[in-house]
Amino acid sequence: MKSKEMPQLKRTNNDPELSSLPQAVPENSSYPEGTGGFKKTKNLVETVPQTTNAAKEIEAQYQQLIQALPAAIYICDANGFIRTYNKAAVELWGREPEIGKDTWCGAQKIYTIDGKSLPMDQCPMAIAIKEGREIQDAEIIFERPDGSKRIIMPHPKPFFNTDGKVTGAVNMLVDITGYKSNEESNGHFAAIIESSDDAIISKTLESIVTSWNSSAERIFGYTAQEMIGISITKIVPPDRLDEEPKILERLKRGERIEHFETKRLTKDGRLLDISLSISPVKNSKGTIIGASKIARDITQQKRAEQQIRESEERLRLAIESADLGSFTWNMLNKEFNFSERLANIYGYSTSTVLSYNDLLAAIDFEDRPIADKSFEKALQTSLLKYEVRIVLPNATNPIRWVRLNAKILFDEKQAPVKMQGIVLDITEQKEAEQRIKDSEERLRLAVTAAEIGLWDLDLTTGLTITSPEHRKIVGHSLVLWSRELFMKSVHPLDRGWVERSFQVGLITGSLAYETRIIREDKSERWIRINGTTVYDKKQNPVRMLGTVLDITDQKKANDDLEKMVLARTSELLTSNSELEKSNHELEQFAYIASHDLQEPLRKIQTFADLVKEHLNDREVIEKYFTKISSSAKRMSTLINDVLNYSRLTKTGEQFQKTDLNQVLNDVLSDYELLIEQKQASVTYNNLPVIKGIPLQLHQLFANLVSNSLKFSENKPIINISSKILPPSEVHNYPKLHEGNEYVQISFSDNGIGFEQQYAEQIFIIFQRLNNMRSYSGTGIGLALCKKIVDHHDGAITTKSAPGMGATFTIILPVNH
Repeated sequence: MKSKEMPQLKRTNNDPELSSLPQAVPENSSYPEGTGGFKKTKNLVETVPQTTNAAKEIEAQYQQLIQALPAAIYICDANGFIRTYNKAAVELWGREPEIGKDTWCGAQKIYTIDGKSLPMDQCPMAIAIKEGREIQDAEIIFERPDGSKRIIMPHPKPFFNTDGKVTGAVNMLVDITGYKSNEESNGHFAAIIESSDDAIISKTLESIVTSWNSSAERIFGYTAQEMIGISITKIVPPDRLDEEPKILERLKRGERIEHFETKRLTKDGRLLDISLSISPVKNSKGTIIGASKIARDITQQKRAEQQIRESEERLRLAIESADLGSFTWNMLNKEFNFSERLANIYGYSTSTVLSYNDLLAAIDFEDRPIADKSFEKALQTSLLKYEVRIVLPNATNPIRWVRLNAKILFDEKQAPVKMQGIVLDITEQKEAEQRIKDSEERLRLAVTAAEIGLWDLDLTTGLTITSPEHRKIVGHSLVLWSRELFMKSVHPLDRGWVERSFQVGLITGSLAYETRIIREDKSERWIRINGTTVYDKKQNPVRMLGTVLDITDQKKANDDLEKMVLARTSELLTSNSELEKSNHELEQFAYIASHDLQEPLRKIQTFADLVKEHLNDREVIEKYFTKISSSAKRMSTLINDVLNYSRLTKTGEQFQKTDLNQVLNDVLSDYELLIEQKQASVTYNNLPVIKGIPLQLHQLFANLVSNSLKFSENKPIINISSKILPPSEVHNYPKLHEGNEYVQISFSDNGIGFEQQYAEQIFIIFQRLNNMRSYSGTGIGLALCKKIVDHHDGAITTKSAPGMGATFTIILPVNH
C-alpha cells in the first residue's frame, strides 16, 4: 500500500506564458517577500544560456524551489486560470484545484474579513490581474472542504511582458489566523515573518552557485553578483569542507537532506549557525542537474524542531492508539490491497481475498444509503468520508461501527483511477457517545427536577451562558448574560462581599456564597451560588462554571427556625460553644504534647550519646552537658507552658504582646541540630511585636520551619520576611476586618514544592501530597498552622510549583 504523494508543481504543457515564465517577468520585477526571496528573473536569465533545455532546467529549478518553500504559493495566467501551485497551498486550501479549470483561487469559498461572501472574480488575485497592480493588506477568509475557516493575508503581484501587458500573477498566501487576537499578536507575528526570511540558493552538482536571493545577501553579506558562478565552498569554514562532497553524493542519489545543522562564514568573517534543507533539482528529463538549498538561522530552527517533535509525538500517539486499517483500490483493474488490521475489523483473516465491494456488502442495510451518497459526493470532491454500521460474518456480536476516510485520485480526464483510505473501528466510541447522551439527559432531568440553574462564565469576555432555569431564578430572559448585569441584580448591600467572594474564587478555584438579588420585577430573592474556576496551563483563570439555586423559602424557614432555637436554647448553644472550644484546645494539647516535646528530648538523647563517645575529653563533656541542661530546661519550660496552655481558652487574658523575633529564635534553637545537619540557611528581617498567644505562635513558626527543612532535597534556604499589610490589600482576604491593622509574614523556601491546585488541600488534617516513605509526617502540621491562624483571626495562604519551593503567607492582626 502506498500513500499518495503530493504531485510536483502542475502546469499545462500548451500554456506558452507559463512554459516561459521566467522570460515573462520584466527586468524590474521580483517575487514578493515571503516566497523564499527569489532574485530578479533577469539574473537567472542572463546566467543560463537561452536554450530550450536551459529554460526547462530553470523552470524545473523554480518548481523545485517553490515546492520546497513553506509558504503557500500559486500562479494564475492573464485570464485567471490557476496554472501552478505548491504543496503548502494545497494544505492551506484543503483541496487540490484543477489546473486550467479553477480560476483566481483554489479555496472552496472566500469571505471578506467581516464574514461576507466574496465572489472569486473579486478576490485580491483577480483585482491584481485585472488592474495590473500589487495588492497589500487585503485580509480575506478561506473556507475549506471540512468547514474550517482560516484568515489569510494574500500578496498577489502581477507579471508583465516587455510591452507592459499583464501576463499573469503570483500570489503568496500567509495564514494569519493565530495572530488576529490583538494588535500585539499581529505585531509579534509580523516580526516573526520579517525575521524568518530564508536564504534560498541553487547550485550545480559541481557546487557552483546559480541563484542567490536577497535573504542570502542579508545573511551572508555577499551580493548575488559576487556569488553566482562561484563555488558554494566560499562560505564553508575550512574545517567543514568535507561536508560538501558528502552532500553532493547524497544529492546525486536523489536524496533530500532535511534540517542539516552546520556552520557557515559571512563576508565579514563571522561564523554563523545555519540549518540547511537541500533538495536535488531535476531537468525536464528527470536528470538531477543541481540542488536547491534553504538556509535558516538556528533560533528559528530550534523552534521548528520543537514543533516537529510535538507533531511527531502526536502522530506517534495517534497511530498507536488509533488502531487503523488501511486499503488501496485500483479502480481500473479492481486490484484491492489491504492491511491485516482492516481484515480484522471486518471479521476476516488476512488470507481472505477481499474487494472494495466486500466492504460495501458488509454495511448494514439501513446505513448503505449513507455510503452511496458519500461516494457520489467523493466523485466530485475526491474526499470520501462516512460512519456506518457493519455486520461481521459469524460473530457473537456482529454489529460494529466503522469510520472510513479515503481519497479518490483522478486522471487528466477527471476519471477516477485509484482510491486510498483508512478504516477505524469506532464501536466503543459510538457506545460511549450514547452513554454520554444518556448521562446528559439524566443530568438534565435531575437538574430540572431539582430546579437548579446552570451558568458558564468566560472570564476573558465576561459573557455568561445561562440555562432556562437560571433565567427563571434570576428573573432575566437573556441566554447570553454578563457578569456586570448579574452584579447589578445583586442587592446593593451585598455587592461588596459578593465581589470579594468572586475574587477569592479566582484564587482558590472554588466559589460558594449566598446573596440577595433584585429581579427585574423588583421582587427580592435569596440565591445560593456555587462555582469552580478553570485555569490554563499558566494557572491563569479563564473560565468559571457553576450553579444557582433559589433558597428564598429555605432562607425564610431557616430564619424562623433560628429565631425559635436562639430564643429557647441560648444557654445550651453557649455551653456547646465552650465544649467545642475545649475539645479544640484538647486536640492541640495532645498534638503538642506528642510532637513538640520530642524535639528537646531528642537533643538530650543526641548529646548524651555524644558524651558517651567522648568520656575522656572533659572539655567536650562540659560542652555537651551544658547543651543537655539547656534542652532539659527548655523541655521543662515547654511542659509547663503546655500545661498552662491546656487550661486556657480563647479569652483576652491569653493574648499578650509577643516579640516574634524571640519566638523565631526559640524555634531555631529547637531545630539547631537539624539545621546544622542539613546545612540549612535561615534568614529573616526584624519581625514585629503583636498581640497573640506565644505558645501557639511558637508552634506555628516551628511547623513552618520544620516543613521547609523536611521537604528539601538540597541545602535548604529559608527566608522569613514581614511587612504591614496595606489597607488596600485587606479586602483580598474575606475573613479579615478592613478596620484592623495586620502584619504579613512570609516563609519562603527552595524545597520540592507542589502543584498549586493542591494549595487548599494541604491545610486539611491528615492530607498528604507526598509518599510517607520519602517524607515523614502525619499530615497534621499545616492543618494545625491553619487552626492557630484562625484562632488569631488571621489568614494563611500558599503559592508553589513543583521544584520551585513554596511560600507560606500568614496574615495576623497586630492588636487582637
